[in-house]
Amino acid sequence: MSSTKPSRARRIEAIDPGGEPICRLTPEGARGRRAPIDRVLAQGTFEPRDAGYEIRLPAGDESWALANAFAEEEASCCTALALEL
Repeated sequence: MSSTKPSRARRIEAIDPGGEPICRLTPEGARGRRAPIDRVLAQGTFEPRDAGYEIRLPAGDESWALANAFAEEEASCCTALALEL
């Protein structure tokens, strides 16, 4: 029996691709985040790329859950961003 793992790939399209590249995150919203950027950056590496930025986290279910939570929260406050996991 083969134990093939499903592909861990996901794309979150920009909610407002023509919108202003602004962040709607409030201080209250930042305090309530499940995956704040400082936690993501403490667990991974961050590098600028031609089309944006790349954050690499260690392999594993915990990192995948953290990346998904971060992407969902980021997409809701920065509606002009498209995100790929």
